[in-house]
Amino acid sequence: MSSLEKENETVVGIVAPTLPDSDGSVAGVEVSAAEDPHRGLRMRHVQLIAISGSIGAALFVSIGSPLTGAGPLGLLIGVSIWAFVVWTASNCLIEMTTLLPLDGGFITFAGRFVDQSFGMALGWNYLITQWALICFEFSAMNVIISYWTLTLSPAVCIGVGLVLLAAVNLWSVRWFGEAEFWISITKVLLIIGLTLYTFITMVGGNPLGDRYGFRYWKNPGPFAGITSFKDVIRGIFDTVSWATFAIVGPDYISLIGGEVKNPRRILPKAFKSTIWRLIFFYVVGAFCVGIVVGANDPSLLGAIAAGAPGAAKSPYVISMNRLGIPVLPSIVNAVILVSIFSTTNSFVFAASRSLLGLAQQGQAPKVFARLNRQGVPYLCVLLTLAMACLSFLSLSQGTVKVLNWWINLVTCAQLVSWTCIAITFLRFYYASKAQNLRSNLPQLGYWQPFSGYNLLVWSPIVLFFSGYYVFLPGAFNAPDFIFAYGSVFIFLAILFGSKAWQTLYRKQPARVWIPTDEVDLVTGVDQIEAMTEAAEKKRLEGERGAGEKVSDMFF
Repeated sequence: MSSLEKENETVVGIVAPTLPDSDGSVAGVEVSAAEDPHRGLRMRHVQLIAISGSIGAALFVSIGSPLTGAGPLGLLIGVSIWAFVVWTASNCLIEMTTLLPLDGGFITFAGRFVDQSFGMALGWNYLITQWALICFEFSAMNVIISYWTLTLSPAVCIGVGLVLLAAVNLWSVRWFGEAEFWISITKVLLIIGLTLYTFITMVGGNPLGDRYGFRYWKNPGPFAGITSFKDVIRGIFDTVSWATFAIVGPDYISLIGGEVKNPRRILPKAFKSTIWRLIFFYVVGAFCVGIVVGANDPSLLGAIAAGAPGAAKSPYVISMNRLGIPVLPSIVNAVILVSIFSTTNSFVFAASRSLLGLAQQGQAPKVFARLNRQGVPYLCVLLTLAMACLSFLSLSQGTVKVLNWWINLVTCAQLVSWTCIAITFLRFYYASKAQNLRSNLPQLGYWQPFSGYNLLVWSPIVLFFSGYYVFLPGAFNAPDFIFAYGSVFIFLAILFGSKAWQTLYRKQPARVWIPTDEVDLVTGVDQIEAMTEAAEKKRLEGERGAGEKVSDMFF
């Protein structure tokens, strides 16, 4: 197969692959990729979308909660553990996605490499995850705005947000990519700014001249003054549970594979940069948070207990107030608000493409497979925005309570998805070995099959124990249990319901999964090869403008 170590740009006429039909076949449609609006994402778009989808309000605001229970070292350990798990997930997704960059990404692969019913259950579970994340971000947006005013109705915030999301997502994928590119830059600048803030203030660069250094690592201590081994482990596990909600990313790269120009060139770089995003954004971020504020800080504990609005419970803002730094807290709150919109935008994109993949495989109403002239699945976007209206629940139930519901639901659903991705990859891995194709794969992930098994072991374990608080003495109640484990039952209901339908009504043989020697690793590969060859030829023949050269330097 062709080399993948170069940059991207315009693709010329190709045979574009589509998603597998319900029977597993893939049809080829003759198109001109240079004129195909469906593949409108370039390298800089993909890199920034990956950043945007993986960085939300949690990194800046709710990270204070695990700090209080685990301490600075416990927070760093817990975040590092899950960051490593997500990196191994990226090692799995890079192999499948670079071989077949299709609409639906890992959802399509689950149906093709494991079983159609399995893919359907994963697809709907992931779609529910994205819908819940959108509602969470809208509820969080209300909390952020209430930092400045308590008189503005949440309905106004949600309504304005829905209109803006519709404007960005309904026009064209290129328009979406450009919007995400520029908005996501604010997140990068915020993270860089907060990292520099940590270093400058800890050495005395603040109005008080306080050289606090690693004061909070000494008092209350690296584990927040906790001496019981059991409580230390529980604090680290609570941090891991928080990280499963906060840290994502490679799944979005897989989902957008079908809308990327020259995916064989772009996608490997996007996946390989995952480790740097995880280290700089999350591991370094957790390290900084443990420096700027103590785990026993009264302001932090009081803000968390009271459900303080917006950035009021952000460790960084608490630090700024302690050091007497004016104006900067409001600036941070404003950038966090922009960050939330950007993340919500990515969730709308991911949800609509998940629904598109399901519709193209006959696992959702076919009407949702329709595209407009710009290649956008507009009905999928409209349904996703309609589901986002569930965020109006915060008007009657209270924003903080609804936020906790969404967090629990998303954590469970995300862990189900990671488990399914691990199973999908391992079936792909052993099928490629059985068919002697591993040496011909465009990209090989690191540490395989260890990465696949690592993801398969960690995800169910964290899922099983993530709702432990429900079973503490006197703590059980039905809503908490449903939101903590409901996604598991939804997934199993769809899986077994689909299998029963396939067996009883479509008379297909009952089996757990497709045998490795029957897994289809070939259909559509020739079309991807043709697209790569044509794109490389066009790139070598064309002249890059100044803007493209600058973009290549950074992305």
